[in-house]
Amino acid sequence: MNKLFWLGLIICVLPISVQAEEEIRYYDVEIILFENLDRSARDSEYWPSSVELVRDDKTVSLGERFTGTLPEGVDPALAFKLLPAKSLQLTKQAEKIEASDSRRVLLHTAWRQPGLSEEDAMTVYFKKMIPGVPPGASGTQATGAANTTATPQSPYVTPEAGEIEALIRVYLSRYLHVTTDIIFVPQPANQSADPLMFETSTPDVQQPVTYRQHQTRRRMRSRELHYLDNPVLGLLIFITPYENQTNTGKSAPKN
Repeated sequence: MNKLFWLGLIICVLPISVQAEEEIRYYDVEIILFENLDRSARDSEYWPSSVELVRDDKTVSLGERFTGTLPEGVDPALAFKLLPAKSLQLTKQAEKIEASDSRRVLLHTAWRQPGLSEEDAMTVYFKKMIPGVPPGASGTQATGAANTTATPQSPYVTPEAGEIEALIRVYLSRYLHVTTDIIFVPQPANQSADPLMFETSTPDVQQPVTYRQHQTRRRMRSRELHYLDNPVLGLLIFITPYENQTNTGKSAPKN
């Protein structure tokens, strides 16, 4: 009788223990995407004229209401929410990039998300228009540095207007992992919006180009600043565990 009692007690407690072990962790993900304005960097690789990013039903658009289904156990109040500017921790790093003649910040943002398995993880998507700097302008611009005037002889290009489009996926295995697929499509100042002008275009008109930063998988640790780059696009990423009131007093996770 005693054996049956203890066996029943273990069976009753086991699901609670498993649920506690599988409690979903949440993380704050902060990124700085910046552009290398060095002319030679642009000539160091072949860049395609266009790239199409593919989104699936596990893609969440930042800043927009998600109408799909979140994985089981995920709190909608904590999932994929943009964080306010006062929560940003990489402000000094962004300011240093802004102050550089050879770099400009394209995007500095952060969001909160669950740490899900590779199978269940969702992808963050965002799209943003970037204003350019008029040729001959000088001084710090709202989108980034450009403290010096770029000339044909300058080693740096004039920051151009364009569009950012990105897919970033963070998932939790034994460690945190990140995959990125980010493109920046500049719109040259001499590109006309009038379709009739294409009939009379000249060889001097700059051909379309797409700069792409594609990282298939990168292992990361929380609370450590990580850097992903290619010749034109650089990405700083900083992930910190989110500890709400219910987690107060608990030991912080290793990742």
